[in-house]
Amino acid sequence: MNQDNRSPASETRRSKGVSRIPVPRRVRASQRDLDRNAHDSSADIAAIAHAEGWLTPLIPIQRVRLRPWQQAIFWGLRLYIGVMLIIMGWGFFHAAGG
Repeated sequence: MNQDNRSPASETRRSKGVSRIPVPRRVRASQRDLDRNAHDSSADIAAIAHAEGWLTPLIPIQRVRLRPWQQAIFWGLRLYIGVMLIIMGWGFFHAAGG
């Protein structure tokens, strides 16, 4: 496999003018052009929200009943985190004081 490494390391694909998706120059628009020409009214935004389904209420969620072995694992993790916090605190204060 041949690799072309003739360009300097500081040059990137973008600086060489190589793009993954070819776009004609007349189609490209800067963010300044987009901001200048964007005149979205609240009606436009409401229409987009309605079309995307953002206004529909979310489905209700309920707590999940954990099985006893799952509860044991979660309590073990809580205990582990508590012990690790105590050890880290002890190590921090021991190193800072002496």
